[in-house]
Amino acid sequence: MKKNKKFYLDLDTIKIFEKVEDISINILDSGGRFVGFSKGSEILDAMKREDVIGKHVLEVYKFYDGEVSPALRVLKNGEPLKDFNIRYMNANGKHIDAVSCVYPIFDKTGKEIVGSMCIYRDKSDFIYLSKKLEQLEEKLRKQEKKSNGTRYQISDISGVSESIRDCTQQAELAASLSAPVLIYGETGTGKEVFAQSIHNASSRSSAPFVAINCSAIPEALLESTLFGTVKGAYTGASDTKGLFEAAENGTVFLDEINSMDLMLQSKILRILETGTYRRVGSTKELTTNAQIISAMNEHPQTAIERGRVRSDLYYRLATLTIALPPLRERREDIIPLALSFLNSESAAMGKKLYDFSKDSRTFLFNYDWPGNVRELKHVIVRAILLSPYNSNVITSDLLPMDLKKSTAGRTLLDNEAWSPASSHSLKSLTEAFERKVILQALSTHNYNITKSAESLGMVRQSLQYKMRTLGIKNSRYHFED
Repeated sequence: MKKNKKFYLDLDTIKIFEKVEDISINILDSGGRFVGFSKGSEILDAMKREDVIGKHVLEVYKFYDGEVSPALRVLKNGEPLKDFNIRYMNANGKHIDAVSCVYPIFDKTGKEIVGSMCIYRDKSDFIYLSKKLEQLEEKLRKQEKKSNGTRYQISDISGVSESIRDCTQQAELAASLSAPVLIYGETGTGKEVFAQSIHNASSRSSAPFVAINCSAIPEALLESTLFGTVKGAYTGASDTKGLFEAAENGTVFLDEINSMDLMLQSKILRILETGTYRRVGSTKELTTNAQIISAMNEHPQTAIERGRVRSDLYYRLATLTIALPPLRERREDIIPLALSFLNSESAAMGKKLYDFSKDSRTFLFNYDWPGNVRELKHVIVRAILLSPYNSNVITSDLLPMDLKKSTAGRTLLDNEAWSPASSHSLKSLTEAFERKVILQALSTHNYNITKSAESLGMVRQSLQYKMRTLGIKNSRYHFED
């Protein structure tokens, strides 16, 4: 085994180290008292050298709370500690997440330990640069696709829950077919994200993706917008292509088709059955080979029962159906999604944010998100805008007051699913409750299994077993020894 190289520091060398600004260097004597404190340490820890020199490390860094510091451990056993993570709050209340190494310092004989040197650097520097690089790479990658009118691909769909994984698999299947696809889910669940992703994963990706929100266009204009017009069809009409012509060889996305007039729905049905249609005011048959992806913001059966969708149209639209779950039903995705938005948006705003405080994670996790993923993104963007430029962590004071009020005092039992009047069995209620407790613990502890297990009063192996039995995927969870 290769032995660690021993080194000796004299007073002049310590003075040189203290001038370093881009990294933090702390030097302790054999008694654990500071004899060196670099400019970088002053900046990162928000403390002056003169206030630190001569003091014991546990007096300066009180966050160890009685634990033996890494520097004291090295003084005791003489073995270096390399590349370990440390999190604490500096003198100004800023959250610091640093990568650190501690080395023993020996006397000239190399036999006696006379001190230790700790070298550390804030991870946010690396994370900020990494996010900038990822952002540039993503921008270049997406620019190659944007000529077809889209922004999203299947790789952009974030989530670790079983339900969103199933939806992603169905999207991949839909991309391999040319059959009609129906996507339904509450407002903000990401229906157009899925529609664009299906298009970009298909053989039609180089052709246009044409989207229209059927509820946003007046009924009188919607038909001409979809099918085009001929000159003289009505006063002021000219020869104009419709969206189905514009989407030749590509995809037409009909969002909120449940708001379309039933008479117009019959013409969509004709396209699905024959592949033909007519411009407004024309008798000439035109053909289209565009794939139709449609979306509803309610359950299809409800739309049919309330007379908003023709049943015959539904059966043709729903060759393949993707039901997007609301965010409150896949809470394990809330923090991963929030972190994804934080990473993508904070770098664009020139900030070095990369995490959420424990209380803010709890608020985010417990909120029901009636606006789903769209609302979550808006909340995260708002928090980034309000955060100080020197901050690394989103704290709860940056979250909307309404969000915090709606979750304040809420317990895990505050859910209709736990009601005795519900139709669920005791076993299913128990499993659902255990699942939610475990997911909240994982979310609070940044998906660290070891810390989550400790907070639940379990050993790590028992938590892993329980996660497997409850179907909680462990792909993003990690250990910390």
